[in-house]
Amino acid sequence: MGSSLNTHQTIRWFFTILKTNETVFNLALTYLLAHSIITQSVNKKKRKPMIPDNVKPIPKSVRSNQELIQEALDLGCTKAKVVLTQTISMAHWVNLQCQFGCSQYGKLLTCPPCTPDTDEMSEILTEYKKALLINASSDTNVQEIVVQLENSFKQKGYSKAFALGAQPCNLCDPCTVSTFCQHPEKARPTLQACGIDVKNTVDKNGWTDLAQQKPCSESHTIGMILLS
Repeated sequence: MGSSLNTHQTIRWFFTILKTNETVFNLALTYLLAHSIITQSVNKKKRKPMIPDNVKPIPKSVRSNQELIQEALDLGCTKAKVVLTQTISMAHWVNLQCQFGCSQYGKLLTCPPCTPDTDEMSEILTEYKKALLINASSDTNVQEIVVQLENSFKQKGYSKAFALGAQPCNLCDPCTVSTFCQHPEKARPTLQACGIDVKNTVDKNGWTDLAQQKPCSESHTIGMILLS
């Protein structure tokens, strides 16, 4: 007397019970209604949602990238983009300009010659696959933003996260370059201090409107966090 009953058997069974005892018939009808409701409920739970063929789930890596970008935007960045480290341009002439064109050369622990040179930084980048490129708004502190993002990303599992700033460090005046850094948890080198060609890097990643920024200047707002 379950789901195996076919229609004709069920009808004959109903009439047999009706002739025998109306009370029994009512009980049987109640049972069948309850059984039908329970069966429909179970089938509904087992049924998988119908997803159109042209709708594909967002890959986990894309969702992760979007979360990183949104976090940067929430901190005051005007732009943020996850890029492949192979699009980061390295150039020896960048270090040359630091040595013979920047008044901070040799005066800060976050500037050359204390920072990785072009060859060393190129080697470091081989240990990373992607990075978050950011552009902060002019009324924010890009150095604070990249360090905050570095710390946050480490908590999210990006244990190799490392921030690269936009402007020379100003945490100490003067810098304790002759001894040791007073703020190792906050002091980070700039992109240019590590031999990165900022203009070519942003050009490669579609930010041509920002390519004219002068690296390490007070108006420079481009930073980066190496991820994984």
